[in-house]
Amino acid sequence: MPMFNIATRFHPIRLTAFMRNEVELSVEIENRSESPLWTECDITIPEAVSLAPDKDLHRGRLRIGIIAPKEILTGKCKIYANSRSYPDTYTLKLTAFGFGRDGAITAREDKKADLRCEQLGK
Repeated sequence: MPMFNIATRFHPIRLTAFMRNEVELSVEIENRSESPLWTECDITIPEAVSLAPDKDLHRGRLRIGIIAPKEILTGKCKIYANSRSYPDTYTLKLTAFGFGRDGAITAREDKKADLRCEQLGK
């Protein structure tokens, strides 16, 4: 059984193509292990969108925090579209890491999330 349960949500649920706009990505991590874990989540996104509003940034890390056993914590970040963001479904790659008391990685889970980008009026 995985040590983490990872859930994702977007608000609003989609990006608008060919214009500057943004969505907020919520990453919810549940600690299913028997001990507290410091958790972080690496995010990799396609070239057509960015994690920064003013430059191209396609890899980032969310520091979620210390999650007690059976507890859920949420981290949030924004994903930005621009004039080069074309209509498509973008696949985001998420990798959550759990660090134990000694700082070693004791848990790792991968997940993919699909973000829609649609053209207005279509």
